[in-house]
Amino acid sequence: LYTRRAVLSRRTAGVAQNQAVMAVLVQELLAPEMSFVLHTAHPLSRDPDLLVAEIAVGLGETLASGVRGTPWRLEVNKKTGEVKTLALNNMSEAMMVDETGAADGKMIKVKVDYSQQALSISPLARATFGRCLAAIGSLLEAELGGAQDVEGAVVEEDIFIVQARPQP
Repeated sequence: LYTRRAVLSRRTAGVAQNQAVMAVLVQELLAPEMSFVLHTAHPLSRDPDLLVAEIAVGLGETLASGVRGTPWRLEVNKKTGEVKTLALNNMSEAMMVDETGAADGKMIKVKVDYSQQALSISPLARATFGRCLAAIGSLLEAELGGAQDVEGAVVEEDIFIVQARPQP
């Protein structure tokens, strides 16, 4: 509740520190092959037609924890379906769930071979995944009433949305 990250997040959102409350959420532990963050409106230009996705191998912690490198970054025009690759992933490591021991959520760092990652080697895979994320983002915008900041994960063929909040 009072980690540096939580305090700074509340300050940015204009929430008084003495108004902070904590809820307990219990959910299934995912062991994703990829995780992503979506901004359903362009985070810099605020263009509502452009979705920006940042995608990394492994857990969302790979994106959030400051692992060195750049994630895959896609820009998708939600009206036309055009997908632009803004960056290819070059993070040397990914945070993964350690599935060798007890199911306790322990994370490990693993080296990533991007020559084996479809999003690195196939423009078609990037375009297909980008359009899929844009469809999800558009659905969430319609259901939640505006631009969203979305976190999600890919496990096998399934896409899980683990969090969505109004985009600042």
